[in-house]
Amino acid sequence: MVVWSATSHASVALHGHCTLFPARKPWRTSTGARIQTERVRQRLKHLKRRCSGACNSASNVRCSTESETSSQHVTRRSLCLSAAAVALSISQSAQACTVSSYDLAASSQQALPEATAVLQPVATASKFKPGQKQVLAINKRVQTQNNAPLGFPNFVRDGYEIIILADGYQETPEGLIWKDFEEGKGSLPQDGQQVTFDYTAYNESGARIDSTYQKGRPAQTRLGINGLIPGFEKGIKTMKVGGKRRLVVAPALGPPVGPSTFFSAKQCEVFDVELLDIKTCRRRQVAMFSDVVCE
Repeated sequence: MVVWSATSHASVALHGHCTLFPARKPWRTSTGARIQTERVRQRLKHLKRRCSGACNSASNVRCSTESETSSQHVTRRSLCLSAAAVALSISQSAQACTVSSYDLAASSQQALPEATAVLQPVATASKFKPGQKQVLAINKRVQTQNNAPLGFPNFVRDGYEIIILADGYQETPEGLIWKDFEEGKGSLPQDGQQVTFDYTAYNESGARIDSTYQKGRPAQTRLGINGLIPGFEKGIKTMKVGGKRRLVVAPALGPPVGPSTFFSAKQCEVFDVELLDIKTCRRRQVAMFSDVVCE
């Protein structure tokens, strides 16, 4: 029988031999340590069938059976010592992987530096360093492979700085970069109104990551309820119906960090947006229930 306890004693009990280790505090093991532990457990199950006896000491490995011959005793003792050494190495490996809850809490509170985006004209590339020129060449090649649209910006990373090479774009004080293809007509949408729009989203490599055209229907949402990426909502608020615009959303205005999003928190996102309609919404009360009607 194999018994493994982290709160009392970590013991490996074999027929004929038993190894007991002093009590240790609970530890947290990595995936690699857990896999190694499982492999050794399988090995101990194999060794267990070849030993007999009982646990006689908390610090020694004792192997003795009255009916054994001298040679059998030596063989079984060597097997038990091997099992004890393997179990001891596992306990030491697990202890080495121990991470205190204080260290985990402290590391989770350390925020990584935020990547900053800098808009520069395409002609700036002639003044790049050799390393930057190499990164630019790779970005251009990958965008070509991904069939990025014409006039798509190029992105060059230099540490925590993202250099955006593009001509004809404008930048707001908050850091939102945009370029209009068609201005549109009418008034600008306001908070509380419902907007209907089509869009295609790209990453820095020019790969398409989402599109309403693929879904077959436009998107709808109300403004001012935090239902959109911050940079996207800022960009669509200054559009008119029928307008077409390309938005370059820097990490500071990007989506929230979390596994539920398919965006990278350290990348710029590019959106080609067309605003289709704006509706005014009001709350309707019916008996004990209410809803929002947009028309």
